Amino acid sequence: MNNPAQLKVVGGWVLLVLIGLISMAWLQPRMVNEASAELDGLQLRLARAEDGAAEIRALVDELSGIQDSTQSIKQVPRDSQFARLMQDLAVRLTALGIEDHEITTGGSVNLGPADSIPMKISMTSGFPGVYETIVWVESLPRLIRVQRLLIETKDKDNPWESDIKVEITLDAVFDPSAPLSNLASVDPEASR
Repeated sequence: MNNPAQLKVVGGWVLLVLIGLISMAWLQPRMVNEASAELDGLQLRLARAEDGAAEIRALVDELSGIQDSTQSIKQVPRDSQFARLMQDLAVRLTALGIEDHEITTGGSVNLGPADSIPMKISMTSGFPGVYETIVWVESLPRLIRVQRLLIETKDKDNPWESDIKVEITLDAVFDPSAPLSNLASVDPEASR
């Protein structure tokens, strides 16, 4: 191996092996990091895909809940159907045994997107009659806005035993620009 040509060939091979080893030692962490980053990216995509399915299920459940809740939303009829509302209310008060009552109304008021007709109900009754009246008004299938509720007892010394004087001021809301609705009148006996 004293031949300079052989020495050059062996030295070249040693140099190539060293360069290869150094390159592999330098590239391997880089390749590992790239592979690790790619693996992390795939795991993130997989997690998002799993979360996406869960998110879709959550949105479907939320939509179902919204659809269920819209079943209980009060309607805003095209016309006031006010005469029928007053008649149903008078029948309901009579059915509850509330003879001392008065119903007064005002003119139509523009509320912007809709109109309303104010109504004032004055009555004197025991608590059960007052409570049943309020529950009945709340159960109407149309939008009714309570403006004011005033409750006074006749006997301040014994409020639980005396009749209650009540004034309820309501707005029956309607939208004259809405399509005709088939809002049926409420049967006064139905919510008993």
